[in-house]
Amino acid sequence: MKFNSVEFLVFFVIAFLLLWRTSKSLKINNIILLVASYVFYGWWDYRFLFLMFISSVVDFAVGHYLPTSKHKKLLMGFSLAVNLGLLGFFKYFNFFIESTSAFLENFGFNSNMQVLNIILPVGISFYTFQTLSYSLDVYKGKIKPEKNFISFLNYVSFFPQLVAGPIERAATFLPQFRKERVFDYHQAILGMRLFLYGFFKKMVIADNIALRVDTIYANPEEHGSLALFVGTSLFFVQLYTDFSAYTDIARGIAKILGFELMRNFKTPLFSRSIPEFWARWHISLTTWFRDYFFIWFAGINKISTLWRIFATVTLFFIIGLWHGANYTFVIFGILNGLYFIPRILARKNKKLRDFLSFLNNHKVASKFAMVFTFCLLVVSGPFFRSPTIENAMLYYQSFFANASFYVNEYILEIVPLAAGFLIYEWHMQHKSHPFDVSSFPIYVRRTLYVCMILGILVYGYFGKDPFYYFQF
Repeated sequence: MKFNSVEFLVFFVIAFLLLWRTSKSLKINNIILLVASYVFYGWWDYRFLFLMFISSVVDFAVGHYLPTSKHKKLLMGFSLAVNLGLLGFFKYFNFFIESTSAFLENFGFNSNMQVLNIILPVGISFYTFQTLSYSLDVYKGKIKPEKNFISFLNYVSFFPQLVAGPIERAATFLPQFRKERVFDYHQAILGMRLFLYGFFKKMVIADNIALRVDTIYANPEEHGSLALFVGTSLFFVQLYTDFSAYTDIARGIAKILGFELMRNFKTPLFSRSIPEFWARWHISLTTWFRDYFFIWFAGINKISTLWRIFATVTLFFIIGLWHGANYTFVIFGILNGLYFIPRILARKNKKLRDFLSFLNNHKVASKFAMVFTFCLLVVSGPFFRSPTIENAMLYYQSFFANASFYVNEYILEIVPLAAGFLIYEWHMQHKSHPFDVSSFPIYVRRTLYVCMILGILVYGYFGKDPFYYFQF
C-alpha cells in the first residue's frame, strides 16, 4: 500500500478512528495497531508477512534469553545469522551468483550456476536493521529485554515507518508502546502539517522532477554537458524531496496517532562537506552503521590514519551495497568514502584542519564549500541513478564529449520549482519542523493549505510513482 494512493487514505481514516476509539485500553489498542500494520504490509504481498514475523520472533526470543544466558555470543550470532541471512538471500543471492559466475568465466571456467526468481520484500532492509539493533542493544546491556510480545511486534512493524524508515532504536521507540496514548490536538495539527507537506513534496515536486530526470537518463547521449549536469543536480533534489517526503508523512501519521519518530534529514543539500552531508542525510541509517559497525571496526587500530581511511571506505562500500545489489551502488559508496580522506588527514594535520574549519565557518567561504560539496555529489550521482555501470559510463562520456550549454525547455521549466523549494528549505533549515507555519496569520495558513491541496490534486501523481527508497 502506497502512501500516495487513495486506498491508503481510506485505510488511514479507518485505522485512525479505530485506534482513538480504543485508546483507553492499551492492550486492545496495541492489537488493533498491530493488525493495521500487518494489513498495510500485506497489501503488497501477504506471503512476506511471515518473514517479518520470523525476524521479530527470533529477536524477541534472543533478547529474552541474552541477559541470563552463558552463551551470549552464540545467541547474538544466531540473531545475526537469521537476520542477515534473510536479507542476504532475498536481496543479494542473485547478485553474488551472477558475480561469481562472471568471475569464473573470466578465467575460462564454464559456470552452470543458476539465478533464482526471487522477489525482493518491500522494506526488508529497514525492518531487519531495526529488529537487529534491538538484539545488539540488549547484548551490550544498553536496554532491558522487552517482555510484551505484542509491543515488540508493533515496534518492528509500525506501519508509518515500516517500509522506508526512519530506522528507530528500541531505547526510544519501544517505550511508546507501553504507555497509553492520549489525543493531543496540538501534536495532531503538527502531524497534519507534516502529512500535507510530505504529500506536496512527493507528488508535486519529486514526481514532476522525476519526469525530467528520467528523460535525461534514458538517452544521455542526446544531451549536452550543461543539460547532463542539470539532470543529475535535479536528481538529487528529486531524491531528497522524495525520501524526506516519506519521512515527513511517516512522522506526521505517527504524531496523529500519538507517537514520535526521529528526524531523518536536516537539510543535507546545504552541507559544507561530504562528512557533513552524510551526518544530515538518512540520519537513522548512518548513525546505525556508525554505532554498530564503524566504531568497532575503526577502533581496531585507533592510531593508523591508513586504517581509518580503509575503515571509512569499507563503511561506505557497505552503505552502497545496502542500497542495492548492484555494482553502481558499490562504486557510489566507495567514491563517497574517498571524499572523507581530507577530513581524516586533518585529524593529524593542523594546517589542513584549520583550512577545513575556515571553509565551514567563514561567511563567504562556507557558501563556496556548499556548492563544491554539491558538485562532488553530482559527480558520483550517475552511479546511484544509472541501472548499470555501462549506463553510468555513457553518462560521463556524453558529459565530456557533448560540450554544449543548451538545455531544452522541458528540463528548464522545472528548475524554478526546484529552486523555489531550495530557497524555502534554506529559510527553514534551523526549524525543528520543516513546515512550521504556526507563526503565520490564520488566513495565510488556510490559504496556503488550500493552495497545496489544489496543487496536489492538479499536479500530483496518485499512486503512479512509488517512493524511491521502496526499492531498497
